[in-house]
Amino acid sequence: MRKPLLIPENLIRDAQLYAPSRDPLDAVCYCLADYPRVVAEARQMRSRLSQLDTEALHLDQRLEALQSACRSILDL
Repeated sequence: MRKPLLIPENLIRDAQLYAPSRDPLDAVCYCLADYPRVVAEARQMRSRLSQLDTEALHLDQRLEALQSACRSILDL
């Protein structure tokens, strides 16, 4: 036996904006089915952002060393 869920109207409207279908049930089902993919992509982006932060830190350190070397050359 199926029991209908009471979903707030604002969530149905949001699902209809996100999903390709405007039918309330199809839109909500699409969002629920697509949720794991969205979460996985968000985790990948967070991981890549952390990697970019690390790369930027290493670049800043190399730039500092290069500037220090240039200053030493100019002091000669």
